[in-house]
Amino acid sequence: MEELRYRYKVSLAIRHPSMPEDHISAALGLVPEHSGSVGAERRTPKGGPLPGVNKASFWRHSFVAPSDDDLEQFLGLTVSQLEAATPFFKNLIASGGYARLFVGLFLERENIGIEISPDLQSRCSQLGISLGFDIYGPDQPDGAA
Repeated sequence: MEELRYRYKVSLAIRHPSMPEDHISAALGLVPEHSGSVGAERRTPKGGPLPGVNKASFWRHSFVAPSDDDLEQFLGLTVSQLEAATPFFKNLIASGGYARLFVGLFLERENIGIEISPDLQSRCSQLGISLGFDIYGPDQPDGAA
């Protein structure tokens, strides 16, 4: 079996000035790992209290990535799933919201090249979703994406 060049984690993060978190969940058919609505009491990801209230709504879902090193294929499948909610994303962006696919990339080697095709970039752009990457070198401890 060939050794993996990298591992990855992918999550979808959404922010909006007023959209309730349950509306986001219902529109996407996904359960958030961490979320909160504008005006609600602030909470840690584990549910502990924080001072103040949320200034905007936020929502984050982590996708279950396969144990392979074909990031672009997984992102393509993820974007295909999200394209079913195209009207939601158009409304989200038009009404002041923000959506990002966040990729935590954990290198197993020092020098890795990864390309995201123009087609996949265009599909993300059509939805108004940005791609964000955090890249961790092979000698760094694992972080959470």
